[in-house]
Amino acid sequence: MEKMRLFILLVFICMQYVNAQDCDYKNNPEGQTLYDFSKEANVKFIASGNIKAYQSDLGINIEIEEGESGKIIFSGNWDLSCWSYLGFTITNNSKQVSRIDPIVKGKMKSRKWVTPIEGICWVNPLETLEFNNLLLPDYGTKKSFYNNLNLDFPNMRGFPDGISFVRSFDMRFVEQIEIEFPPSQVEQFFILKKIRAHKPSIAPLYLRDKESFFPFIDKYGQYKHGDWPQKIKNDKQLKFQIQIEDEDLKLNPISEEWNKFGGYTQGSKLNSTGHFRVEKIDDKWWFIDPEGYLFWSSGINSVGKFNIATPINGRRHFFEDLPNRDKSNFYNGNKYNFGDLILSIKYGSSDLYLNRSLKRMKSWGMNTMGGWSNIDVIQVNDDQKVPYTLSVGTLKYKVNNKLPDVFNENWKSTVNNNIKRVSASAKNDSFFIGFFVDNELTWYDPNNFVLEMFKFKKSTATKSKYVKELKKEFVKIEVLNKKCGSNFISWNEFEDFEGDKFLSNLKDFNVKFYIQFCEKYFKTIKEAINYHSPEKLYLGCRWHAGGRKKHRNQYNIVIASKYVDVLSFNQYVNELNDFHFPGKEEIDKPFIISEFNFGALDVGKFYPGLGHASSQRNRGEKYENFIESALNTTNCIGAHWFMWANSTTAGRGYEGENANCGVLSETDTPYYELIKYIRKINYNIYSYRTKK
Repeated sequence: MEKMRLFILLVFICMQYVNAQDCDYKNNPEGQTLYDFSKEANVKFIASGNIKAYQSDLGINIEIEEGESGKIIFSGNWDLSCWSYLGFTITNNSKQVSRIDPIVKGKMKSRKWVTPIEGICWVNPLETLEFNNLLLPDYGTKKSFYNNLNLDFPNMRGFPDGISFVRSFDMRFVEQIEIEFPPSQVEQFFILKKIRAHKPSIAPLYLRDKESFFPFIDKYGQYKHGDWPQKIKNDKQLKFQIQIEDEDLKLNPISEEWNKFGGYTQGSKLNSTGHFRVEKIDDKWWFIDPEGYLFWSSGINSVGKFNIATPINGRRHFFEDLPNRDKSNFYNGNKYNFGDLILSIKYGSSDLYLNRSLKRMKSWGMNTMGGWSNIDVIQVNDDQKVPYTLSVGTLKYKVNNKLPDVFNENWKSTVNNNIKRVSASAKNDSFFIGFFVDNELTWYDPNNFVLEMFKFKKSTATKSKYVKELKKEFVKIEVLNKKCGSNFISWNEFEDFEGDKFLSNLKDFNVKFYIQFCEKYFKTIKEAINYHSPEKLYLGCRWHAGGRKKHRNQYNIVIASKYVDVLSFNQYVNELNDFHFPGKEEIDKPFIISEFNFGALDVGKFYPGLGHASSQRNRGEKYENFIESALNTTNCIGAHWFMWANSTTAGRGYEGENANCGVLSETDTPYYELIKYIRKINYNIYSYRTKK
């Protein structure tokens, strides 16, 4: 019997890893061609909408009249698990830059709901471009299908050098490819030449010779086995970057639209208060800067911090040339800090890094230090400063895994103490905008909030408050039992149990209690800010975009809008054109996008981040498009990129984030192609928003 179990286990492991065995990269260097339209005649596809599409010797010709839109659809059954990209080769014969939206759809055997992988591509006039839509497998396949990789590369969101996991579908079961053509102000003419899958999803060296693959992280924290422009090869190159960047900063010092705060000097001057505030003007919400000028917050998270630290325990074989602990100052417990190493080599120390960061921000057109930025900015001279935010946490006492126990009196003290401490040196600083309090709390809906509270632990003040309110409502435990279909002997027994679905039968009561909880949370924080830092703004709690049933709902957003000055949302989407507050109630409140980004896999990174792009150019295009969509949204008064620098290549912390999320690489190298687009829109944010 034992031998049989071992045999079954061995077969199971082999089946899990069949993908790697079937990927013959050596004999398929160009990848897997799905269609070559110039060579294959009579390819079947569906044209939908107001477009004309027909095949010729050049490929599929697509013609779209001004203002019209449509798409073409290919159906099939493809296994693309060997590849990281689905490339679309297309020529734009239109008179202006044109946008196309490739979409890849598939299925999961384990569930019905799936999320398509959507790209956005811009093609210049007369340009032939291969746009690479990323093939990002679903999280559910990480262990079931790629488990050997999962075991060899623990605590990594993306594996070398291309497999990254998101909420999508199983790449073995791709069923449909769509290319959407949005409307344009001119006639559009395209030729679709080829669709191919390429770029190995698993490093060929790893498959061919695992022993030679390790170590795969070089002395600078970069991917050892890849190459790309601006990859650092030696210390001299790292130092020479300073001269290159200084020239770039000199050529691009600051937007001509700005005053010292980054406000709009060419617009109306309103009442100046010496502090930031918010105001609605001509049906658009704005920040108003301390001098009374319109201010739209274009920012970055974690500005001036370069702590590229990575866990090494159990993974030391990942890294080449790691120094001994007793000969290096760059170890911090289980982590080695590549960021400190880079700053030491490049600048000699990290002492002047904040000043360089502020200079970079002004040059790039960024006027706000977003969440978790370097708080030493408080001490910087005003002529060098950039407006900044401060972050406060309140989770010392919790009612679930990530929500505070608001009826605990010690929680109220924690809120006041933390806000008092954080704002002590900043409350009179005109460059200090306001507070983000907490981040991506797990709110749940009213019923699930109660269920999770009872599962969490037996003694919280909020849970006791809930039971106390129930006693008032039902008085006798027998009445509760009848309502819930339960059989508790006493209220004490009820308070001690650890959760069951029958609590959902108390829906109306749960909603009432949930509203009371939300009121307590937002009101307590607002009162603390008003008391300790009365002139500064409450910027909300940074609601997460994903898993909305756990985060945003019609109750907490509406209640928050009564107390916060600005709502804040971490929103990892392509654009804000369809953004709306949850629920039916109209909320006239300004909001800020406190996190968004787009990452690519063309610079030695294994994971793009929660937002993805085809390349560094496409990152810039998507950045510009996102900011434009935010500027066109009347309630949106800012957007902050996440974050300053890339995550560590081998993954940071337990969640393994190793994204191309930075404006800077893990070697403090600016992504100039991205920055070109950042400047393009940010130097003109006010002209764009005021339509001048």
